Amino acid sequence: MKRAELETPLPGASDDDCPLVSRAQAGDTAAFEALVRRYEGWVFTLALRMVGDRGEAEDMAQEVFLKAYRGLPRFRGTARFSTWLYAIASHHCLNHLRARRHRPEAGAAEGLGGDALLAAEHLPDGAPRADELLERADLARIVQIGLSALTEDHRLILILRDIQGMPYEEIAETLRVEVGTVRSRLHRARAELRQQLAVHLERG
Repeated sequence: MKRAELETPLPGASDDDCPLVSRAQAGDTAAFEALVRRYEGWVFTLALRMVGDRGEAEDMAQEVFLKAYRGLPRFRGTARFSTWLYAIASHHCLNHLRARRHRPEAGAAEGLGGDALLAAEHLPDGAPRADELLERADLARIVQIGLSALTEDHRLILILRDIQGMPYEEIAETLRVEVGTVRSRLHRARAELRQQLAVHLERG
């Protein structure tokens, strides 16, 4: 996977979502497929950064859209479709990771090959930039190890804000928490990741 594929921007919820959702709810599969195409990059990138394995992330993305399709009859439009879908994807990732904790398997960083899941891209306070880390290919795996060392909640909040670029308010709505909670979790997540990176960089 090329680096550009890992830098999927946040899809902008557009007015086109509403008619597509209405048609999909009426049984128009082509309309739902259009919604999938619009948001599949975002959902896949979230899953990939959360679990660190491409194959696993592909399966998770399919599961997210299956849940969304089955849940369409219950979607009432009180929130934007994008926010509703982001909530499904976020909670699916959290539940998947919590269930995986109880299964013996290889670490999340294995199988990445040359793909760098660069969660430190937007970190403040002198943290290494993503482009600097890319120049040192041997650190790509270390960055994913540092990300995987965070708690699931902190990993998710860091990805949603610093990687996916979601506004604080939409993250709060997606995760059903206060904006202040989002900010405090993000602050702690950034600090934890900086600490993880510092430890590994010193060893290197």
